[in-house]
Amino acid sequence: MKHRKNFRVNLHIILIAAIVLIAAVAVYRLNRWNKGTPLDTDTSDVDPSEFDVETLDMILPMDSSLLAGRDDDGVTTILCLGNNPFSDDRGDTGLASQIASKTGAKVYDCAFPDSSAACKYPMYNPEYTKDHFNLYYVVECFRNNEFTAISSIASDEADPRYAESVEVMKTVDMDKVDVILIMYDSTDYNMGTPSDNPDNPYDVTAFTGGLRTTLNNIKNTWPYIRIFVMSPSYAQYKDEDGQIHNGTTTDLGNGTLNHYLVMESGAAMDCGVSFVDNYYGTINEDNYKEYMTDHMRYNDKGREKLAERIADIINNRMGVVNSTT
Repeated sequence: MKHRKNFRVNLHIILIAAIVLIAAVAVYRLNRWNKGTPLDTDTSDVDPSEFDVETLDMILPMDSSLLAGRDDDGVTTILCLGNNPFSDDRGDTGLASQIASKTGAKVYDCAFPDSSAACKYPMYNPEYTKDHFNLYYVVECFRNNEFTAISSIASDEADPRYAESVEVMKTVDMDKVDVILIMYDSTDYNMGTPSDNPDNPYDVTAFTGGLRTTLNNIKNTWPYIRIFVMSPSYAQYKDEDGQIHNGTTTDLGNGTLNHYLVMESGAAMDCGVSFVDNYYGTINEDNYKEYMTDHMRYNDKGREKLAERIADIINNRMGVVNSTT
C-alpha cells in the first residue's frame, strides 16, 4: 500500500510520448512514400496504342434518299475549299494533287491563300474586297454560278494563285461534284477571329458562324454532296516580336487553338456533316517538327500526311445508309 501511494502517473509525460510516437510514424511513412516503388523500365511488351489520344473524328454515311435520281458517272469528283494547306502548293506535291493520286478522284483546288472561314464584315463591304475569298462568299459564287466580281478582284492581287483559283472555279460542274473538302489552317485563330457568337450561331464574322452558315447553304443547294470538314492541325502562334507560342496553351482572347477545334467539331455536328480531326489525329504537338516548315505551314511530308488521312476515309469509309430502315 505504501509503494502504491508513492507511485504517481504523470499524464503530461504520457501525452508527450504519444505525440512523439505519432510524429515518428508519420515521418517514417512520408519518407517511404516519397521513395515510391521502383518501376519496371522494360516496355518491350507494352502496346503504345493504349496511350493514343482519342480524336474527334465524326464520319457520317450518306443518306441514300439524297442520292435518289442522281446519275452516277463513275468518277469521284472532289471540290477542295479552304486556304493555305491547299493553296501553298498547287503542283504535284500539293495537297489536292496528292488526294487525287491516292483516291483516283478528279480534284478541283479552289482554295485561296490566307483566306478564312469567317468573314471580316457581316455584310459585304466594298472597301474590303478580300472578303470575296473567304468561305461564305466563295460558296455563294458557286451557288449563283457567278464569278465576275471575284475574278475581277483576284486579278488585282499580286499573288497569281488568287486568279488561278478563280479560273478553276469556273470549270467546276457542281452537278458532278460528289465530295467537298473544307480545310482552313490556324488563320482564324491567329487573326483573333471570335471562335463563335453565343447570341448568333450564324454570325458569319465568327469562325463557327461562317462555317455553320456555309455548310447549311451547301446542303440546301446540293444535298447529294458529301461534306468533310478537315480541322487545322497543331500549330503555333507568332507574335509581332517574332516570338513563338504554343497554340494549345496560348489564348489570344477567343480561346486556344484546340478550343477552335472543339467549336469546329460542334458546328460540323450541328450541320450533320463529317469532321476529320487533324489536330490530334494527323499532325500533333509530338510530331509537328517533321511535317511543318514554320509555326503554321506544311512541308511536302506534311501535305502527304494530310492527304493520306483524308484519302483513307474517302477510299474506305464513304458508306450509304437508308434512313427509313
